[in-house]
Amino acid sequence: MAKIFKLFPENRYKEIVREVGIYQYCIYDKDESVPGGIFNKELNIQNYNCVVAGTGSTLSMYSVQIDPVQKIIIPKGEQVIVVRLLRLDDKHGSPHYNADDQIIFPTIDGNIVRLARKDAPDHYIEIAKHTNISNIVDAYKLPEFKFGSVDKYSEKGAKLQVELMPRKDKNKD
Repeated sequence: MAKIFKLFPENRYKEIVREVGIYQYCIYDKDESVPGGIFNKELNIQNYNCVVAGTGSTLSMYSVQIDPVQKIIIPKGEQVIVVRLLRLDDKHGSPHYNADDQIIFPTIDGNIVRLARKDAPDHYIEIAKHTNISNIVDAYKLPEFKFGSVDKYSEKGAKLQVELMPRKDKNKD
C-alpha cells in the first residue's frame, strides 16, 4: 500500500459511521467526545475549534490509481468519511482557521484506509467527486447547525469563516 494511504482500524471506522450516521455530518466542539479517536494527537492542542465528521457513499465503482501497478478501489455503496479539524491560527497574520482534512474509506481488498488531503490533494478531490461528500470537501464555512444531512452542509449562514491556508512545500525553500 502506498505511503499516502494509511491503514485505519475497522472498529473505529464503524464507530464513526454508527455515531455520525449515513449521509450525515456532525460538528464536535472542543471538549466534546469525538468518535473513533480520529485526531487523537491533534486534539491535545489548545487552539482547535471543532471537528467535522461526515459520511457519504460511493456513487459508483471508482478506482484511484497510485502508480501504474497499484490501484486503490472503493467498492460501490461503501461509506466514505470526511473529517475536518479546524485549528485557530493567530500567530501568522490576521487570526484565521487552518483545516486538516482527511477521508477514511474501505477498499475492495478489505482494508480501511485514511488519506490526508495535504498528502494527496488530487486523489482526495477525485474521491470526493465520486461520493456525495463534496459539500463538506468544497466548503469554506461551517453550517449553521451542528448536525444534519451531508447535502445540507453548505446551506444556511456559517457560524465561522474558514480560510484554507496553503501549506509550504517541505521540498522547496
